[in-house]
Order: sequence, then structure tokens, then C-alpha cells
Amino acid sequence: MMGTRAISAEMMEALKVGRLHPLLEAVQQDDTLCLELRGTFINIYYRGGNLFRVTEKGDEYEIWFDTGYCVYDRSLPGSPPVEEAAALIPRYKREMDGWFHLHPKNEREFQQLMARVNNGTGSTDYYIADMEYAEAAELGARFDMVAFKWLSKGYVRKDTSKPSLALIELKYGDGALGGTSGIEKHLQDLSSFVADPDRLREFTRDMAEVFRQKCELGLVHGLQEKQFRLNVDHSAPEVIFAFAEHDPDSSILKRILNDVNESKYAFPIRLASASLLGCGLYEDHMLTVEQYLQNMDRSR
Repeated sequence: MMGTRAISAEMMEALKVGRLHPLLEAVQQDDTLCLELRGTFINIYYRGGNLFRVTEKGDEYEIWFDTGYCVYDRSLPGSPPVEEAAALIPRYKREMDGWFHLHPKNEREFQQLMARVNNGTGSTDYYIADMEYAEAAELGARFDMVAFKWLSKGYVRKDTSKPSLALIELKYGDGALGGTSGIEKHLQDLSSFVADPDRLREFTRDMAEVFRQKCELGLVHGLQEKQFRLNVDHSAPEVIFAFAEHDPDSSILKRILNDVNESKYAFPIRLASASLLGCGLYEDHMLTVEQYLQNMDRSR
């Protein structure tokens, strides 16, 4: 059974008008912060690292910060009071900056940037509903990003039955392409996951509810309130690979892609390419494996 990522009505209320509202305001006013829903808690990410984990415990909320990030000020509390946490964010960010200087999280930071760009204006063709999804991982349900493909053309964007499911895997640098977290392993896991239509339907409904809650919290832009509640087509999910900072002199990506047999899989495989330089995701810049390989050959 898969857990839900949507949060309770009580936690939604606390974020919108209650005790957690200063934290929501901090995220709304700071593009370097990202708030993700986790069912019984929320994560507030900074540069790809977990700034705060805010857990619902009955009528109370508990905030946790990993003091292992502390480089300069080891007096910062690991569990700041709810009423003080928002005001302390700049101090916590400074500690994380120091730690990331020594231990960068480039892939997760880039992932957060992608979510910010695609959820920020409503002008791209994809919205990011969730990041770092790892519920029921034994079933292959582990995704860097869960997205909804919803073309930005006016007549399409007005129709809330048009979005379809897209599952995104981000690989940052050529060192992330092989091994147990490589492309072929990810495709095999996805095949197992999408083979169960009931599980896929349950997952998609939860992601649609997460998206609606994020819209209500002011974390997604470019939509009117009547567009918050989506009827998402889960029947043919698109699987997208996004490769960041690939070295064109390296042969590893071409070698791996040459071994991918798209006909083996019951879902379309797409490789994201940029619109010039950028992180915006557009349908016209989604390539098949064959198209991607042809582009690689032409660029050599």
C-alpha cells in the first residue's frame, strides 16, 4: 500500500492562516526555498538540502533541523520553537551555505531550480507536483520529480482534464549515469511500477491532490483557482530523463543510450533538451532516444 503525500486539512489551515503561516510566507518570499508535502509532515528545502522538517503531532507541530550542517554557529537549536523558526531561517541558511561549500548537493540543487522555473510562471508545458518521491520504494516507486504535462497553449491550459502524468529522472554529471542508479535500472523499476493500473491510479490521484494543495498555498503560479483541481490521465505516463552538465567529450551517455531498447517498455521514453539555456520543460524539446543520439552525432 502506498502512502499519501497530501497533508491534512488541519495542517493546510495552519500553513494558510495558523501557526505555520510565517514559514509559508518565508517560502513564498524566497525563491531559494522549496516546500514539499510529505503526508504527516512537510519539508522546506534550501539548495537541495532539508532546511526544516515540520511534523504534525496531534494539535502540535515539531520542527527539526539537522545540526550536522552547522559550520559556524553550533548554538543553533535542532528543534527551534514554531514561533521563532521563520525568523531564524537566515541563520540556518548561512550554516547550510558553509556546509554545501564543502559538500555540494549539485543534483538536488538543480532539481529544485527545475521545479522553481516550471512552477513559477505557468508558461512551460510541465508542472512539477512533487520531488524526491520514495514511497513504497520496494515497488519501484522512486522518482526524482513527479510532473504533469499540461501544454501552455490557452485552449489546453483551460481544460483540467488535459494533464497527463510524467515521471522525471535527473542525472547530474556523467558520474551519475551508471551503477545501481543508472538508466537501465530505473527503466526496469518503472516497468514494474506502471504494470499495476490500480496502483498507478492511486498514485496519480494523490499527486493531483498534492498539486491542488500546493496551488492553494501559493506555491504554483500561472493558474486560476478553478484550475487547481486536475483530472490527470494516468494511463500512459511519460518517462523523462534530464541530463545536466553532461560532458560532450565523454562517451558514456552515448554508450548507455545505444543499449536502451525503447520497444521493451510500455511507456514513451523522452530526453529533455533545453530551450537555448534554461530549465523550462517544453513538449517540442522532448526527444526520443533516437533523436537524442542523432543530435549528439551532429554536434560532434
